[in-house]
Amino acid sequence: MRVDVLFFALFREQAGTRATVLELPEGATVRDAQRALEARFPDLALGQGLAAVNQEFRPAEHPLSEGDELAFLPPVSGGGVPEVAEAQDSWGLTEEPLEPQRWLDWASAPPYGAVVSFLGTTRSPNKGQEVAYLEYEAYGGMAERVMGQIIAEMRGRWALGRVALWHRVGRVEPAEASILIVVSSPHRPEGFEACRYAIERVKQVLPVWKKEYLTDGSHWVEGFAPDGLRLR
Repeated sequence: MRVDVLFFALFREQAGTRATVLELPEGATVRDAQRALEARFPDLALGQGLAAVNQEFRPAEHPLSEGDELAFLPPVSGGGVPEVAEAQDSWGLTEEPLEPQRWLDWASAPPYGAVVSFLGTTRSPNKGQEVAYLEYEAYGGMAERVMGQIIAEMRGRWALGRVALWHRVGRVEPAEASILIVVSSPHRPEGFEACRYAIERVKQVLPVWKKEYLTDGSHWVEGFAPDGLRLR
């Protein structure tokens, strides 16, 4: 059977390609695909990473089917913005600078007594070294789906008003924002708790990676992979 394979971030660099096609026997699993690819690309080391089949995280034992899209993702590191005046939720990826005031104004509707925001920015120096800039790469499509799932989880736990979750892709300079979270709620405890939950979940499951460019080189920032899904 034929499987379309995608590589991201560090794995893309190790393989020397963003995509390839793999022919596998019927009944093959993600693990079988991993071994076949590591044999094909000598520099590729998929261990400790994650796999997604048709944009859903899957364990190594997951069986594959003809025509599946299989993506190998390193541990996650944690267009323009549409008009959302009447929407309760807004999320997505953007290459444009994030605009905190716009989203604070949007979330500050009359029924809500609290608006909580989080802005993650590029830190320099980091660990004693000057950072020239960060470069973010995302698994488009899957990333937006995961953002929507995170917001649904938030709403399942707290009574919330409006929620915005936006992440930059591409180059982000020092002091510029890479992620913006805005949450409104009738009362402040729910807003604080939901906002913290959102950033923690982003760091755990959002398929976005960052490469740190220093004055003397660059490297992919080590991320997180859940135990039950990590490839070995």
